[in-house]
Amino acid sequence: MPKSPEFPRTQRIGILVFKNFEPLDVWGFVEAFAIARFIATGYESPPPYPFEIVLISNEEKLAGSTAQPAPIASFHGPRVAPDIFRDDALKQPFDLLMIPGGQGVELLLGADEKAVKVLITWVKEMDKRVSLMTSVCTGAAILAKSGLLDGHPAATNHAAFGWVASFGPRVLWDNVSRWVDAGRYVTSAGVSAGTDMAFYLVSRLAGRAVAETAALGAEYDWHRDPSQPIFYPQQAVVPSKPVS
Repeated sequence: MPKSPEFPRTQRIGILVFKNFEPLDVWGFVEAFAIARFIATGYESPPPYPFEIVLISNEEKLAGSTAQPAPIASFHGPRVAPDIFRDDALKQPFDLLMIPGGQGVELLLGADEKAVKVLITWVKEMDKRVSLMTSVCTGAAILAKSGLLDGHPAATNHAAFGWVASFGPRVLWDNVSRWVDAGRYVTSAGVSAGTDMAFYLVSRLAGRAVAETAALGAEYDWHRDPSQPIFYPQQAVVPSKPVS
């Protein structure tokens, strides 16, 4: 009688969600991990799976409360129901944290100084707990504000390049690539680029065969080369000051 296969452990993927996040930043990223399956299993196979996805609310739990996080609306309206509060994430194991972009990032970084400081402190604490910190689109502004990207190459939404880059003057910004792997920090350009990056991360964490099978199952046209923009030679404009 053949033995049951011994699969690698399931890796936990945390995604921060906040008011006015960009829907595809989250759901495109989620799909790459959610549809992934171990070798020799299929879409309808029961767990275990290579990844577990946890949505983390940007809200903090009130002391003594047993309430669940409230639903959070994306910029275009559809809502998600987060699994845990932000402070609870510091008590649980995660392998990867992703911060999405969207109009909500401007609200987060434009909040009062105390709220911004609390968020940045949380990001730095999560950085100590995970193997990979990632962002999609303008989510890179939060990583840049935290200082985690200083000295590392990084990508962000090409249309918001100048605004995001202002939060990280020491970051080695890439204004062409769809995503950039800087080791512990992996960042993508805008919106759909995050889905391409997600399948790449599946490949990095679970193997190329798992990622290729997942992309095929999703019928997704995965752009595997991050240095080849879809609309080449599309390139973000690098901000500069006029010479006096």
